Amino acid sequence: MKSPFNQIIDASEQETGYPADYMRDMLRASGWGFFKFILSMPLIRHRKHASTELHQIAQLGATRQEACGPCLEISKNYARQAGIAEITLHQLLFNPEGAEHLFSAAFLLGVHVAGGPPVSDTHITALKKEFGDKGYTELVMSAAAVRVFPALKRGLGYADMCALPGPAKEKANLDTETR
Repeated sequence: MKSPFNQIIDASEQETGYPADYMRDMLRASGWGFFKFILSMPLIRHRKHASTELHQIAQLGATRQEACGPCLEISKNYARQAGIAEITLHQLLFNPEGAEHLFSAAFLLGVHVAGGPPVSDTHITALKKEFGDKGYTELVMSAAAVRVFPALKRGLGYADMCALPGPAKEKANLDTETR
């Protein structure tokens, strides 16, 4: 019988459709470290003041900035499950300023949290007006929390699985060239 931690890893792989070998490496190297990692997972799903859609969009922005292909695909799938239309996802990934204002604001906040350019005061004001400081803070925490996955993958030697596919890779290259 598998340990509860291995069952969690198996469930993660089944839910996301991607291998979680980096998690198995973490578990082998440090059971306590893995346990603490698992304890942080509720932070990713903490949603009390801002909508699920905007949480997913902020996470999508952060994941996009991290430039991890599988993490981006997983984030897109969670956004779809939250009811975000395919056309909106495409717009956010390739022309975020052209998306609906709150969606654009949440996405660009996520990008900023992950080390991208600053968010405009207009976007911050819109998010705070809609959800208050509590909702805004939740979105920041949500975007920050998803960064752990690509960071761990890279740090544990799984960077090769993080390559962005096709057009997203081209967009990432353009983004870094213009900075």
